[in-house]
Amino acid sequence: MRLRIRSLASSVVALVLTACAVADRPPPVPKYATEFVAVDVEPSAPAPLKLAVQACAGLKNRKLGGSVYVRTTAHDQKWLTEFQLKPKASQTATEFVTACAKEFPACVRYAYKDQQPILPAILTAAAALGAVPLDTAAFGPGGAVTCAAPAFDAVAALQDHATPLLATTYVFKHFVDQTTGLAMLNPGYDLNAKDLANPPIVHDMGPELVDFVFAQKLFVLFLVNGCREPDPENTLLSTIVNSGHWLTPLGVYGYNNSWNVGGFLYEAQTRCLKTRNMGAIPSETNNLAFFSSRRAALTETSRPSANPPEKVAYDPSKTYVAFVVGDGDNVAYLLTTRREWFAQRQADCMAPATACPTLTWSLSPHIARLAPDVMQWYYQASRATGKDFFILPPSGHFYAYPSSMGAQDQEKFAAATDADARLLGVHGTVHWEWFDSWHAAEDAFVPKYARANSAIRGVFPVNVPYMLPMFPWWPAEKFFRVVAGADGGKAVLFKPREWRGVDGSDDEFYPKPQTMAAQLGAYPKGTVTWVYMTSDGGLNLHNSVGELSAQLPPHVQLVSADAAIALALAAGGP
Repeated sequence: MRLRIRSLASSVVALVLTACAVADRPPPVPKYATEFVAVDVEPSAPAPLKLAVQACAGLKNRKLGGSVYVRTTAHDQKWLTEFQLKPKASQTATEFVTACAKEFPACVRYAYKDQQPILPAILTAAAALGAVPLDTAAFGPGGAVTCAAPAFDAVAALQDHATPLLATTYVFKHFVDQTTGLAMLNPGYDLNAKDLANPPIVHDMGPELVDFVFAQKLFVLFLVNGCREPDPENTLLSTIVNSGHWLTPLGVYGYNNSWNVGGFLYEAQTRCLKTRNMGAIPSETNNLAFFSSRRAALTETSRPSANPPEKVAYDPSKTYVAFVVGDGDNVAYLLTTRREWFAQRQADCMAPATACPTLTWSLSPHIARLAPDVMQWYYQASRATGKDFFILPPSGHFYAYPSSMGAQDQEKFAAATDADARLLGVHGTVHWEWFDSWHAAEDAFVPKYARANSAIRGVFPVNVPYMLPMFPWWPAEKFFRVVAGADGGKAVLFKPREWRGVDGSDDEFYPKPQTMAAQLGAYPKGTVTWVYMTSDGGLNLHNSVGELSAQLPPHVQLVSADAAIALALAAGGP
């Protein structure tokens, strides 16, 4: 992806470009298939076969963009239906891997059962070599495919490197020069282990994202204690990230779901290392190799137009609220549940106006590159309803804690987020910080957006990973602050408000719709505010804002996030 920034000094442009890993760049001469094959993988298929299918899909899409699509869930077929794409042929998993092994005779031999904890390292070697990973048990003598002359024999080569620490050290030494970026994929550890430092393997490794790993030649790892000083795994991870092979701040694909302490401590990646120069691109999903390779990435000028913000004149006798659908930073959500929610919206908006309240959806900017067809679908669907708008997800360019980064990386991150806003055609970003960093965010980071030429005009903070009070130094009646920049630019910093569920167990985070409606109605008139909605507590569109919209007092008006920014600037205030 090439980031475009208007009216910025050349030095800042260079900083923005360094915010993207090499994997973000499209191939210089893209080739697109005119037809594709669909591969059907049964849920009961053995894990080594699923991994081989995804690896082969990545290799084939690397060779010819958009040539292979893998169907493993109902969501996969639904996207083909949405795009009216029909495969020229369908193959079973075994048929596909058999043919793939002939087309790509290089293979990596490994033993799934014995080497599961070091599968990330094995996949790294296979992706770097462009070789199919074949399990000795599933594909050995008498099996569907054999690996008679491996390009890399992981059974032999890693015999004395059988731990994640040693195996990752080995592949870093031998293969990192052939990789283009970093991914974290859990090989099957227990997410709720009693001993978080030594979790057991309790399930198979999921195949999600493996196709993209092979298409892009990503370096894959999963070091449970990689973020724990002074553990040797932390030393190794720091060496890898800071080796100079990839540009920083580094976007990490996949997901770091180690150390679950009422929330995954390191999912945002930023506070993982002392250098604080990583952020997450949550992306454990299928077919990114297909979607990212079948057409050019969308740009600021090539994407379809979103709905323009509503023109609402500020009225101090009204209360304005923007409802934001969260979790759009997670590409897997965008390809599954959020697609269902958006399709639901299209049906609801054909009904009376009260069934179609104005909504703003958080949307990963990386979708423009990882799945441009999907981004285009969202924009076209939003135009069909006329009531749906977009905002950058937390915290803009990456899921990260920007104020925890070093000064130089903060500048790169802010510039990259500004470019992302131009890419999506929006003026707001949801923003996450570690719970003790909000003073620094308010005083030092948010002003980076308060520049006269910045696309970002509004910052919408949320609690993460714990629901702790934010901005307790603000008076209760303060719902936003207009931050002034050195050059006269302005940005609005809003007070956070989350809605995670509707069971009424907590009137702040889990209120029933009628309670939320009453709370919003009781805000002082003239208030401009917002609500961030997440589905982790059972909330959905119908049982939350769908029920609430009919119960709001007449003076409460729902608006988009960009309209809320404009209204707050019109209302003014410190």
